[in-house]
Amino acid sequence: MKEEFYISLIGEAFDGYTEFEWGNETIYYKHINIRDQRYLHKYYEKYKKIALDKGLETEEDRIAYVLREEIWGQDDDARIHGLEFEVSNLKKSIKNMFLPSQQKATEEAIEEKNKELADLKSKRSEVIGKTAEDYATQRSGDEILRFLLFKNKELTEQLYTEEEFGNLEVWQVAKLVQLQGGVGEKLTDIRIQEAVLRPFFSLYLSICEDVGNFYRKPITELTIYQLRVALFGRMFSNIFQFTDDIPDDIRQDPERLIAYSDSQRNRDESRSKSGIREDADVSMVFGATKEDVEYLGADDNQTSLADEAKKHGGKLNMEQMMRLAGHDV
Repeated sequence: MKEEFYISLIGEAFDGYTEFEWGNETIYYKHINIRDQRYLHKYYEKYKKIALDKGLETEEDRIAYVLREEIWGQDDDARIHGLEFEVSNLKKSIKNMFLPSQQKATEEAIEEKNKELADLKSKRSEVIGKTAEDYATQRSGDEILRFLLFKNKELTEQLYTEEEFGNLEVWQVAKLVQLQGGVGEKLTDIRIQEAVLRPFFSLYLSICEDVGNFYRKPITELTIYQLRVALFGRMFSNIFQFTDDIPDDIRQDPERLIAYSDSQRNRDESRSKSGIREDADVSMVFGATKEDVEYLGADDNQTSLADEAKKHGGKLNMEQMMRLAGHDV
C-alpha cells in the first residue's frame, strides 16, 4: 500500500466518518461508537422476535432437526467444536513460543485448521438454511445502516427517514450495504496497525497514551476506529520503548513486530526459568533450526550439540551436556 492510502485511512478515522458519492450528492457514513452499539442489540432482538412470529426457526432448532433427520452428522458437528477448541489452544500456545521455527509451524497449523473450519461451517449453513438469527442480522443491519447515513459532515441531518429508506429499491439498499462493507474492509485492525507504524504517524505515537487528551473529547464519543488508532499506537509505542534490538526490516510490519516482541519476552522468561546463563551456548536448544540458533544469538564459533557429541564417540553424559549449556559442574 502507498503512503497516501495510510494517510487517508488515518484521516477517515480522525474525522469519524467516510464520504461517498451517491448519485449527484456527497453523503457521509458515520463510524459507529460505543453508544451506537447498543442499538445493534436492540434492533437485532426486535427483528428476531418478528422472525419467530413469522414461523422461522432458531439456529439451535434447525441444527437439532438436521441432526435428528441425519441430514447433518453428529461427527461433523463434533469436528467443528473440536477444530474451534484446537485453534483456540494453538493461538494461546504460540504466545509462549520463542523459536521462530515453532511459531511458523504453529501459524501454518492454525491456517490449515481455520480453512477446514470455514469449509465445514459453510456446508452446515447450506444444510440448515435461513434461520431467525439470519433474518435478524440482515434486518438489524439495514436499520443501523439508515441510522448511520447523513447528508452533512457535521452528522446532524440524516439522509433518509424510516419511510424513505423503506421505499428504496433493493439494488439501492444493496449498494449502500456494499459501501458500508468497504469501510470495514479498509479500516481493519491490520490496516490500522500498519498505518500507525508509518513514518508520518511516528510523532503521534508517544501521545497515544492519553486517549481522551489525544482526541480532545470524552472516550464515550470516540468511534471504534478512533479508539483502535490510539490503542495500537500505545501498544507499538510500548514495544519500541521496552524491546531491544528491533531489526529495521520489521519495524513497519505489525505482525512480525508483535511476534518479535513476544518472542523476546518469552526467550528471556525461558532462560530465567530454566536457569540457563546469559553466556550459555544457545545452540543447545533442542529442536532449534540453524535460523533459530542465529536468532537466539549464537555466533559461528559456537559448537553444536551434534558436533560436540562426535568428539566423545557419539554420546554425551549429563556432566558434558550441562557444561555445554553453560552450567558449572
